[in-house]
Amino acid sequence: MTIHSILVLFIVTLAYLYIIFGRKNKPAVVFSLALIISALRLVNGLDTENFSHVVDIDTLGLLTGMMMIVAFLSKSGFFEYFSIKIIKLGGKRFFLTVTLLMIIVALTSAFLDNVVTILVMAPMIFLISDMLEINPIPLITLTILMDNIGGAATLIGSPLNLVIGSISGYSFNDFIIKMGPVSILAFIGVLIYFKKHLTIDEKALKNIEKLKLMDENKAITDKKMMIFSLLDFIIVIILFILHTSLNLELAVIALLGGSILVFKFSGGYENIAKDIDWDMLFFFAGLYMTSYALEEIGFTEKIANLFIPLEGNMLLLLGIFYLISIITIPILNNVPSALILAPVIKILVSQGINPILWWTFAIGANFATSLTPLGAVQNIVAVNYLEKNLGRRFGFIEYMKWKIVPVLISLIIGLLYIGYLLYI
Repeated sequence: MTIHSILVLFIVTLAYLYIIFGRKNKPAVVFSLALIISALRLVNGLDTENFSHVVDIDTLGLLTGMMMIVAFLSKSGFFEYFSIKIIKLGGKRFFLTVTLLMIIVALTSAFLDNVVTILVMAPMIFLISDMLEINPIPLITLTILMDNIGGAATLIGSPLNLVIGSISGYSFNDFIIKMGPVSILAFIGVLIYFKKHLTIDEKALKNIEKLKLMDENKAITDKKMMIFSLLDFIIVIILFILHTSLNLELAVIALLGGSILVFKFSGGYENIAKDIDWDMLFFFAGLYMTSYALEEIGFTEKIANLFIPLEGNMLLLLGIFYLISIITIPILNNVPSALILAPVIKILVSQGINPILWWTFAIGANFATSLTPLGAVQNIVAVNYLEKNLGRRFGFIEYMKWKIVPVLISLIIGLLYIGYLLYI
């Protein structure tokens, strides 16, 4: 191993240690460390001239475009309006209300963004809890689970899927066909488990009448923007489905959809800039760069070669990768883990391993994301909301106590589904 390779491993290790143990500015630290690898010329091709080949611009463009669309939908009051409608529809049938709310959570996560879903739905969940005078912990923990389960269903539903899609080459439709059914099954399984935690007393039933007094129309801040943004979003999703036939990149579709809204309702991109999650974009860029560096020094190939002897025992190989995803994602965070393991899977599949390995990793990784607060940004955001509402700390152990059983249920469902995919 050369001195350059050793330095790359050292710097990448520092980046991942900071992802696990660092307290703040993780995107800035990771991106800066990636730039150091570039500045020292430790690997070939990690320069500005080759930037578009190192960093998946399609993924960053897709994220940016969807953030823009979400911003206009949120500003218009659409999410609050729709949530209040559902609450009133459920009435005194509390479990029906929760089920409808969780369907909104899952669908919003699947077609918009994990973090935005939590930012929009968490206040509604706490409003319901406060008005009914019930414990918000079961509702918010269920919301986190459904957010991650819903996001698993589509290519754009989670940053993890975007990474897998960009490296594997699977399309928007591929994800819906393969990940949609297992996400629905996991949704049902987890919801049934949580039913015992969602019982309410007579006092709460009387308080439900208060919810009926809420006027959903007051939640709308700009009706014209809401209707136009919703139509824009629907057209974007339709184009996503047809993008392979139309030979259009997902990033172009998303950015065009966002740009139309900027032209219609904003003074320019500068005005929408505050609604773009720049930290996430730079975090992605830094991780793509470190992943590229690991590939260039041969580290990724060495890891892949460890699994080649298992080619004749597909069940064992799938089981190992399923376990690896379950262990690494809750500790490292979903995107950093994916950018280490996805290139390994790409090498294995290129050497003849069954492509079902991609879906095994995607299912295990997405469902295990909920297990700890570290699994994804949206988990941390939800916990912060919950601690403010409770007025106390909601610690790591308490979080996991609420998550172990439902996550295990979703993972068992996922394992059975993988078996089905293997033998159909």
